Amino acid sequence: MSDTVALSLPVRSELLVLARITAATMASRADFDIEEIEDLRLAVDELCLSVVGGARSGTVRLEFSVDEATISITCELESDGEPDGDAPGEPDDLSIRLIEALVDEHGRNAGHGRRRAWLSKRRSRVEH
Repeated sequence: MSDTVALSLPVRSELLVLARITAATMASRADFDIEEIEDLRLAVDELCLSVVGGARSGTVRLEFSVDEATISITCELESDGEPDGDAPGEPDDLSIRLIEALVDEHGRNAGHGRRRAWLSKRRSRVEH
């Protein structure tokens, strides 16, 4: 199974729940267990918050990809010309430790009016 879903949202904190729901649905369909799905929901929340930061406008674009036993999520902020569009800010140590504990890989970058972060998580039990 290989699926990709794209989600585009205006920067509004009450809409970020859609990112968590999408991640949970994709992981559930890929046979992740309940604990892994909850970990992923928390990690997606941190991912989105780290990208959105203090932005007051713009568009959050997410891409969710599932391939065999791995789910990968990319979150990108396209600013509406805000001066802080290139500055993702540094997540605090707790946020970094939380993401590291919940996923297998993650990263972030910024430039040209965009902020971007990504993560991937492998399913712990792989069927043969």
